[in-house]
Amino acid sequence: MYQKMIKSEKILSLIPLSLLLVSGWTTSSFANSQALVADMKVFQIEANQKVKKELKATDRVKPTALLEYKVEYSNISSQSLKNLKLNLPLPADVTYTGQSLPQDAYASVDGKSFAKAPLTRMENGKKVNVPLAEYRFLQWNVSELKPKQKIIVSAQVQVNTSK
Repeated sequence: MYQKMIKSEKILSLIPLSLLLVSGWTTSSFANSQALVADMKVFQIEANQKVKKELKATDRVKPTALLEYKVEYSNISSQSLKNLKLNLPLPADVTYTGQSLPQDAYASVDGKSFAKAPLTRMENGKKVNVPLAEYRFLQWNVSELKPKQKIIVSAQVQVNTSK
């Protein structure tokens, strides 16, 4: 498990997607086969937003650090995988910045109900945007991933400050 220290008393858990794949969180199709594999990497984005440093499990990040989760999904089977729902959980210690690729991501605050981002809700009779800090999952719907084909999804997050 990726773990990052925030100050000396708080740990930020950067969940590796491989653990979620094994538990069946990532795709509805994955539960039926081992044809889809995922490789997740976490990068720290420097201030100029052009330099990215891949983080290792022993690296530490500070509050307000900008990170990018990048996941490469590969169909290692000889058959097309259809109607995939690729989920990326967002740890509670980070806030989604609204930047993702592909840009047509769906989002969720609970991991069960997904809607096209940006999320909205009714407050005092008015439709308002759900704060990005409340997003806990992103999802990309892929109609087909052909044999040996790959797709990369990514999302930027900012490490929350200690409470």
